[in-house]
Amino acid sequence: MLTHAQIQQFKIDGYLILPRVFASETIDRLHRLINDHLQHRIAPFELEADVQYPGAPLNESSRGGQTIRRLKMAFQRSSHLANVATTPVITEAIKQILGGDALYLSPNHHNCVMTKLPQFSSITHWHRDTRYWNFDNKYLINAWAALGDEAEENGCMKVLPGSHRWDVRKEALDSAQFLIPDHIDNKSRLDTQRLVELATGDVLLFSAHCFHAAGKNVTEHPKYSAVFTYHNENTTAISGTHSASRPPIDIS
Repeated sequence: MLTHAQIQQFKIDGYLILPRVFASETIDRLHRLINDHLQHRIAPFELEADVQYPGAPLNESSRGGQTIRRLKMAFQRSSHLANVATTPVITEAIKQILGGDALYLSPNHHNCVMTKLPQFSSITHWHRDTRYWNFDNKYLINAWAALGDEAEENGCMKVLPGSHRWDVRKEALDSAQFLIPDHIDNKSRLDTQRLVELATGDVLLFSAHCFHAAGKNVTEHPKYSAVFTYHNENTTAISGTHSASRPPIDIS
């Protein structure tokens, strides 16, 4: 159970680290699974070339163009990944933060294994995950399970603490809803950024409305993270949108 101080920290900063949630045996099993799915290119997945972020291969036919960025549908992909998503330490913490009587996992957002592979990983600029999601409010929480050490050199997360509570003018965002670094509104905001380094087995909980970013993996080793998104019964996907394309998964 989270302490009152931990809950308050999340509400103020928009994120919280749960240390050492997964043991080495679980991590090893997940690495074998992920390596197998990457090697055999088990669909569905997204390529680095698909997103066109800085540093990504230009297209699928260019060098590195077949590099997989994320393995989608993680919950349905393997019982081992489903077990990660339903780990009580994670789900009970999220229930405490969100309140409500039920907890749901979104099958349509995140629900994936994020990879940063050597040579061909990309940079993700400052964004909120809710930018393209369609729910009737912003109260969704992501759980980011580090399946290896995450540091600046392999592209760990950076956050802008408290940004889940910000009002941001449209003029401060580009056409893809990334923060414009040189905009007058953003210069002081970006000075507040924090690097979120994680040890193997840690879980980062963060508001889907919190601005975050990540750099390239400049090491020789892949970085894997299992990522899932949750909400309670008071948050509903808007009918007719991608957010409502599959029904939420009740993990109460």
